[in-house]
Amino acid sequence: MNDLAPLLAEIRDGRVRPLYLAWGEEYLARREADALVEALVPAALASLNLVVLDGASPREIALELATLPLLAGNKVVLLHDPEFLAPKKGRTDALAKARDAWKAGRRKEGARRLLALVARAGWGQEALEPGQPGAPSVEDWKEELSVPLAESDLDFLREVAAFVREEGLGAPESDASALLTLLERGLPAGHALVVAATDVEAKSPLLRLAREQGAVVERKLASRLRDLDLNQVARDFLRPFQKRLGPGAEEVLRERSDVELLVAHTRDEEFLELADALQKRDLSSALAYVDEALAGGAPPLLLLGAIASVVRGLVEAQERMVHLGGGKPPRSFDDFKARLFSAIEREAKAAGARVPHPYAAYLATLAGARYGRAQLRASLLACAEADLALKSSGSGKLVLERLLWTVCPPTGREASARRPPP
Repeated sequence: MNDLAPLLAEIRDGRVRPLYLAWGEEYLARREADALVEALVPAALASLNLVVLDGASPREIALELATLPLLAGNKVVLLHDPEFLAPKKGRTDALAKARDAWKAGRRKEGARRLLALVARAGWGQEALEPGQPGAPSVEDWKEELSVPLAESDLDFLREVAAFVREEGLGAPESDASALLTLLERGLPAGHALVVAATDVEAKSPLLRLAREQGAVVERKLASRLRDLDLNQVARDFLRPFQKRLGPGAEEVLRERSDVELLVAHTRDEEFLELADALQKRDLSSALAYVDEALAGGAPPLLLLGAIASVVRGLVEAQERMVHLGGGKPPRSFDDFKARLFSAIEREAKAAGARVPHPYAAYLATLAGARYGRAQLRASLLACAEADLALKSSGSGKLVLERLLWTVCPPTGREASARRPPP
């Protein structure tokens, strides 16, 4: 079933299917899943009767589905791209979901997604440190999981490995039998599992169950723009306005569409990508981010604000290290917790501020230590000068590039290969 309207009508009439799978392009799949959730659970009950379990195991999901809600009414468990439903060789962007969760501060979810990914190859947490004795190599990752690892990926894996050790996390159970058994036996009346997935294993028994007992809504984009079917998407979009496409309108839309609009990055939550590049003093990644953002229409002043915010955060982390830790960078996460974090926690509570996650605070402290006081003060001054230049009609691209060269100047081979903007 590819039309969402009959499913929404069913729900309004009181019929709830046990399983809904929205499958295809991420934005479209999540939009359809959200529409189903909104129909199933009124906004007033969402805080109690809607449970989002990204990164959970099938057994944990089954347990939640079998648990009655606190208030009368439908109960929904919502999943986004569960690893146990992904193709055996993984997704084309296998690390992306874990990295997105990690950068958004959902570190436990990101770590569990990675652990579930490596578990598919029969590996444990040692796989998160390729090159270490007994760990799978970079070549093993590519052969077993179809995941090529770049240097930045290795840094990410090492960060997650440290977090996994600290938190004592294990791989979420991948055996879906408990969930399948519950769905086959039948959920409590009004309970439903809603899944938004970009990639699904074609032989998955959960996909079979969705087709037999639930509903599958496919929203896949054509590989070629000329083959793209805009009709269903247009009907769904225009229905609330009681409008429809006129004769030939779909062809006109297709002709006028720019394929880049279909695949362009949404940058609403991607300032974390810029922050990561600046914290690591990665000039190339920072410049690439700004170039792409400007090409996508981002205002230069907005990007300047993001850069200044990161610099201020680095200044705060560096100052905390100086005042609370005697200016000595932590040797390890354990050293950071013993020497610095208790004082950071006390300060935050005394000021009525939110206490940061200890590992996030540890990484911020290391990032501040990479710069030093003098460099960070120069960076703050450069941000002020860039603000004046932009408000004086300076070239946004040149001003921001010059700022990035000041904040994180290249070193070594990168310095010889690059020249600063005029």
